[in-house]
Amino acid sequence: MSNPLWIDVRSPKEFAQGHLPHATNLPVMDDQTRHDVGTLYKQGQIDEAKQVGINFMSSILPNYFRHILAANQKHSLIFYCKSGGFRSSSIVGLLDGLGLTIYQLAGGYQAYRQRVLDRLEVLPHQFQFVSLDGMTGTGKTLILKHIEAMGAQVLDLEGLANHRGSHFGQIGLGQQPSQANYEAALISKLESFQPGIVFIEGESASIGKVHTPHTLYQVYKQSPHQVYIDSPLDLRIQRIEDEYINDSDQKNLIEIKETLNRMDKMNPQRKAIHLESLNQGDYASVIKDLIISYYDQHYTLKNKNFEYRIINYSSYDTARALIDLYEVL
Repeated sequence: MSNPLWIDVRSPKEFAQGHLPHATNLPVMDDQTRHDVGTLYKQGQIDEAKQVGINFMSSILPNYFRHILAANQKHSLIFYCKSGGFRSSSIVGLLDGLGLTIYQLAGGYQAYRQRVLDRLEVLPHQFQFVSLDGMTGTGKTLILKHIEAMGAQVLDLEGLANHRGSHFGQIGLGQQPSQANYEAALISKLESFQPGIVFIEGESASIGKVHTPHTLYQVYKQSPHQVYIDSPLDLRIQRIEDEYINDSDQKNLIEIKETLNRMDKMNPQRKAIHLESLNQGDYASVIKDLIISYYDQHYTLKNKNFEYRIINYSSYDTARALIDLYEVL
């Protein structure tokens, strides 16, 4: 099978809740039609339900077929629905009758989803995780990016979750994946690794609205390879400002103010001072106060045993040092 492309024929709402990585959504029913069909099935009106589905599919078929023909020129097409039932079987049967060589995923998305859950219980144990811990702004994410660029294996939880893991972690990043899509991305990445060392940031179990599966979380948290990353306060402030503030685009600044306004536990007077400082372009004073008075107060790393403690002055040099320490290249 050359250059496979997964075609998800479920409704847009189902697709958003979870799908195979890199799949394309070409629904044979929209959300409302799927709801209507489901209601008829529950009422025992099976033939009527099928008729409603067929009527909708008939209305979109000419345009649908054009999409399929275009995709089929470059890809081997594999269709799936919820369980390999009526929706994918109907379209596969039709396209096969029209002479196209196509495929259907046995068991549909349900079978794939179960495989993801099963693999998440087993796969993490195949790796030796090097977990980087440290306060906000110490450059852990930058270090991981350099490590990956140097050719070592990195599981970037924040990247896969599309969230930095902090109160302001969503700034400038847009929507997070669903829990199911986050787990699918984890498996896809883990399955690309060779057994051995994998570098990871020592995130909490929750990253924004998604949660790292329990087995993976326990394996990297209990790994003997725990590394504490520290950095001078002025460098931490600068890194955070570089990452969050873009003077040419005020969108991030607006999101920062909105997030600050939602921090109900912050003293109103302090909040007002921070908002005024942001308006004046004094980002460093706000970042400094949040680091000292908020973020550092919520970290509980003092009693943890670390294999190494590194002061990060240069994320590139720290990445190089970690690769040398663990002899992974």
